Amino acid sequence: MLKKNSSVHTMIVEQIKDVEKCIINFENFMRAATTTETVHETLRALFIGVQDAEADADRSLRAMIDSLSEGSFLPSTREDLISIATSCDKVANKCETIAKIIVFQRFRCPAIYAEDFNTIFTITKEQFELLENSISMLFSKMNALQKDPSILDNIRALESKIDRIEDKLQEEIFTMDISLAEKMQISHVVELLCDLSDIIEDIADKIQIMLIARKA
Repeated sequence: MLKKNSSVHTMIVEQIKDVEKCIINFENFMRAATTTETVHETLRALFIGVQDAEADADRSLRAMIDSLSEGSFLPSTREDLISIATSCDKVANKCETIAKIIVFQRFRCPAIYAEDFNTIFTITKEQFELLENSISMLFSKMNALQKDPSILDNIRALESKIDRIEDKLQEEIFTMDISLAEKMQISHVVELLCDLSDIIEDIADKIQIMLIARKA
């Protein structure tokens, strides 16, 4: 079992919290982006908040990787933890990318899809919360997680739910009476938003592989 309250555990917790902060800032951004009354200057200000949080997540990731060099970990464990942490950082990176595209392209979500956009993000947040708990269990309840990895299955189930919403949206978008360019833009934003869920699912898979490799 990995040691709880070790320096590495502390650094990973800090990094995950910074990613979580980025997600929260991005949620505020998306709520505004799916509201027709929101002015562009408000979106740009919220975007800066997402950027700042992403930068914090980058810094805490580097600190976490540095702390691993000082720990007495097997090379395989060190590699697994780095892989999980860098993948979590991809969540923050993706949030920044989506916000940047929405601001720079002056994208506006069609009102008829605002609820779907927010549902996707609500489910994604739920996924990340489960992921955060599963990473914590690596340091406190690894044996229990090995015996019952259902929390990882729940992450995958939520990803499947988002897939179904994405399929519905992608089909409906191309029946809209708008230009092809507008359809492609909406479709791209939907795809990027759903990528967040895919990244989280991939991290859950990494954790399960790590558990299997260390099963007695």
